[in-house]
Amino acid sequence: MTLRRVPQWVLFLVVLGLVVGGLLLTGPVAGALLGVVAVFLGWLLLLAWPRLTQGQRLLRGLTIAVIAGSVIWRLLA
Repeated sequence: MTLRRVPQWVLFLVVLGLVVGGLLLTGPVAGALLGVVAVFLGWLLLLAWPRLTQGQRLLRGLTIAVIAGSVIWRLLA
């Protein structure tokens, strides 16, 4: 199954659920949920890299860095 076959609203709800769960929970479970989101966004960034402008690359990379920082913070707290 590819991402193109999945309806867009399903993918949105899955990512939203992971983010909300990662922000509401604490400990390693929250870090794992946010880690999945960070890896997924990193994969999307890698796929889109050739088509993005430098500013878009910076913003998306910064978003992933903030989420990764939150993962580390939640795992250590």
